[in-house]
Amino acid sequence: MDSLKPQERLYWENYLQTIPQDLRPNNVFISAGYAGTPEITDNLLALYLSGKKTAGSSILEDFLSAGDPPPQVGNYWIYLNSSGQPSCILRTEKTVTHKYKDVPLEIAIAEGEGDLTLEYWKNTHSELYLPLIKQLGIADLNDATVITEFFSIVYC
Repeated sequence: MDSLKPQERLYWENYLQTIPQDLRPNNVFISAGYAGTPEITDNLLALYLSGKKTAGSSILEDFLSAGDPPPQVGNYWIYLNSSGQPSCILRTEKTVTHKYKDVPLEIAIAEGEGDLTLEYWKNTHSELYLPLIKQLGIADLNDATVITEFFSIVYC
């Protein structure tokens, strides 16, 4: 919570006011951010809000090399729009890991992007991941570990 800006903290506090006192989460991991360019950020937000996007994936080795904890069930994420305004709060409901080469179709469908095919998912994510894996010293993208978080929207 210490890393939240005042506007993000207020958004979180407004969410907490919608929950009975005895059911409010304690000692939770909360972060705020957006994804990619302003256009990507708002497109992904639209997918979350429509219910089409229920998951997102990252490279696990990126978290590990930075010394950051990987995503965990029960984490909260305040999704910011391209203007930096809080737009919704997501809660991580489940995480799964796969080697990039073994990512199943269910991940592509849950991410809700493009035509929902694994081919689309791999084409899009390889563009994002290739520069990153080089920095991490991973020689082959197929050997990278993809961690996928499945979300629910808890507040808008």
